[in-house]
Amino acid sequence: MKTQIVLSLLTVFLLGGCNVLGQKDISEMDPAELPDVFALQDDFTREFISSLDEVESGYYLFESKTGGYTMMYPENAKLDEIYYEMPGDYLEAIQFGEGEETSDHHYGVRATYNEGDSVSEFKRLQGVFEARTSYDGDYETIEYDDKKIYFATSEYEDQNGDIITYNFLGIIMSNNSDQSVSMNYMTDKDSVADMNSDVIKEKVIKIMESIKFK
Repeated sequence: MKTQIVLSLLTVFLLGGCNVLGQKDISEMDPAELPDVFALQDDFTREFISSLDEVESGYYLFESKTGGYTMMYPENAKLDEIYYEMPGDYLEAIQFGEGEETSDHHYGVRATYNEGDSVSEFKRLQGVFEARTSYDGDYETIEYDDKKIYFATSEYEDQNGDIITYNFLGIIMSNNSDQSVSMNYMTDKDSVADMNSDVIKEKVIKIMESIKFK
């Protein structure tokens, strides 16, 4: 009987110990003990990283504070606390990016999570996304078992007709629930000139593909 009690207490202790490696405790760890990357060194960004283990080289696991989804997150991307919004579990807006000192191209990303009946139809999401991005063109549909990605690219020009930014746009919709993430990945013309745009597109698609809804 005593042996069973000891084993039960040990199990509880070990399960509690697993929580020490959870998201909350990572955010409270001393940065000096963590890898020297922005995702873990920046206090605000670190709140969203759910594990110290890389998902793959150069990426950590991001977990939304709504609990609605996870995705691969670039190790040196920094979340902008000023533009963070979460009025409730049904909506969360994040903004992150990198400069040329840590990436092979400068970029910024704005992503918005939505949950509810209003996001069950692509046309509704498309209308909201168009208001944010000014893009009203066609989308390529990429289908998976658990989600669909509606993907497009666009260019933003100044008043003189010169291209300022290239946008990689995606509306990611769950097949199993009324959840979505709308993402606008922006980079400048110099970055596209220095790199093949298809290389950047592959990186963007990789992040979108990694989104898992809960």
